[in-house]
Amino acid sequence: MLCDIARNLEDDKLQRIRDLEEDLGLTIVAFSCRSLDPAREERLREVMEQLGPLLRADPAEPDNEQLGRIREIEETMGLSLVAVRA
Repeated sequence: MLCDIARNLEDDKLQRIRDLEEDLGLTIVAFSCRSLDPAREERLREVMEQLGPLLRADPAEPDNEQLGRIREIEETMGLSLVAVRA
């Protein structure tokens, strides 16, 4: 699976993420993910290990209610959302 920071989000999706951040008091990073064939995935993993981590942010510690709200938005938007400490 390849995930990168979501780009070119439609205005309504971006606003939903901003509203969620404001409601929860958390910073949210949106990722777009897609599957690759196994051979490409292995090559990508090797390259990523050489590059090291690209996003360096400590994860936030949302409570169960906050996690539920994040998951709900993830499912409706088709993105992976990660709460981080800003």
